[in-house]
Amino acid sequence: MLITTVNFTYNITEDITLYHYMMRKTKLHTHYLFFLLLVFLFHNKANAQLTYNELSVQYDSPWTFKKLQLIPVRFKGAGSGGGNANTTMFNGNIISFSEAMNKHKITVKENTSAGGSDVSTLLIKNRSNSNIMLMSGEMVEGGKQDRAVGETVIIPKGKNKNYLPVFCVEKGRWDDKAKSFRHAGTADAGVRKQIDVSKRQNKVWKQVDEALDETNKKNPTSAYLKAYNDSTFFDSSYLHFFINKMKDSDSSYAGFIAITGNRIIDADIFGGSDLCLTAYIQNINSYVHSLKPTDNIPSKTHDEIRAFTDKFLMDKTTQKKYLASNGRMYYYNSRLIQLIAYDDTVTRSEKK
Repeated sequence: MLITTVNFTYNITEDITLYHYMMRKTKLHTHYLFFLLLVFLFHNKANAQLTYNELSVQYDSPWTFKKLQLIPVRFKGAGSGGGNANTTMFNGNIISFSEAMNKHKITVKENTSAGGSDVSTLLIKNRSNSNIMLMSGEMVEGGKQDRAVGETVIIPKGKNKNYLPVFCVEKGRWDDKAKSFRHAGTADAGVRKQIDVSKRQNKVWKQVDEALDETNKKNPTSAYLKAYNDSTFFDSSYLHFFINKMKDSDSSYAGFIAITGNRIIDADIFGGSDLCLTAYIQNINSYVHSLKPTDNIPSKTHDEIRAFTDKFLMDKTTQKKYLASNGRMYYYNSRLIQLIAYDDTVTRSEKK
């Protein structure tokens, strides 16, 4: 029997077979066997880690263009002919949410019931033969109101119904008749942080209001996308540079730390290089939308960047403590698929 939710797929039959095998091969007490089985089922999540033991942060090899700098993070051994030879999680059988939407390989609809539509949930169906990755902060425009994905998830292949947690990014609209949804990019780091850390709708709305104020894009429905889609605040040359930079590399990365001026935008690190590559363009979009007119060329020193990564990559104990209030770890089938961390320091320019 296969149990499926948006974040969890588990083949119970395989483990029932294992349990029966253990029963035949040993005379241990049934309750003890059951305990061993539980340990077996859940040990993957306990052991899944993204720390300095598994990762190498390349402080000395930044990718820099204008106001944006990316510090590459690699799996140890990747690209050097040794160490972790296989850093992929889905062997290439993974596509992005934006690709799936553009190629009509996924359907996104309002989640309706007898009581009406559920504002905080969308109904998702994967119509492709690939797994589909949706990141927290990715947005869809349309429906009864615009939404942002509430957590990073993998939608497995198969046309099963999946219920996706979302946040509203257009508090002034709730249409009687839903429009078709379209993929609309990935929110800036300010909005994403509220989604990842606070998980509270009122905090997301407050951040959206701040973005609309900063860009002078207040509108009747408080639609965040009015500011997001304003080309005045988006320089497409960033996309061209960083896409070409990735093309010229071996693409074997765990993630990146994004920096502008004297501030750290965030760190996005993934459980596999295939996930990092799948999320890459949307992450660049988010970083570019996070740039402010007051930002200067990147000026963080190696020591300052190291001080930031030490807070969540040193070991799993400090990682868990720091990310509890400054980031999030997302899992699929007990495997860590994404770690996102935000800086807990405030620069002088941010205080102003």
